[in-house]
Amino acid sequence: MKKAKTLPRNQRPKRDLCALSKYLRCPPSKAAVRARTLAGLSAARASAMLACSPASSARLILKVLKSAIANAVAADPNRNPDGLTVESVQIGKAPYLKRHHPVSHGAAKPILKRFCHISVRLRYDEPPAIGFDDGPGAVRRRRTDPTGKIAGALGSSKSSRAARVAASKAAKAAGTEAD
Repeated sequence: MKKAKTLPRNQRPKRDLCALSKYLRCPPSKAAVRARTLAGLSAARASAMLACSPASSARLILKVLKSAIANAVAADPNRNPDGLTVESVQIGKAPYLKRHHPVSHGAAKPILKRFCHISVRLRYDEPPAIGFDDGPGAVRRRRTDPTGKIAGALGSSKSSRAARVAASKAAKAAGTEAD
């Protein structure tokens, strides 16, 4: 089998959007359960999910994710961290720590303390513009705008509560003056 040729150093892809941590004291099978749920999420949402998780593997993945975010921002200071998305989280096997437990008749039962390598790769997309887009659900987002500015501009019957109360008070005042 031929050995794959490596690219010269100046032609290799930049690795500023990733982080790798090796020899972490966590079984790869347990870390993989948490890692499967993160692909495709924004970096902020993924870190919030991991911070809320009680699993020890989540703490380790969170450390690597924070490192990847820091690497991305340090490589390009103009990069907005809100535009970072988790592309992949890879969990690899590391060498075992081999111990044994003595059992009857002079035998020993092997104990394998497993370690793993965790790699997080991010992708940078431009962060969404502040405001309302025209995608699916845009009308609902405009109507439920907490400021009420956009709902009133649309001429919607569902404007903010404050506007409805003010309109009803004005109608009552106009009705009492007419009497």
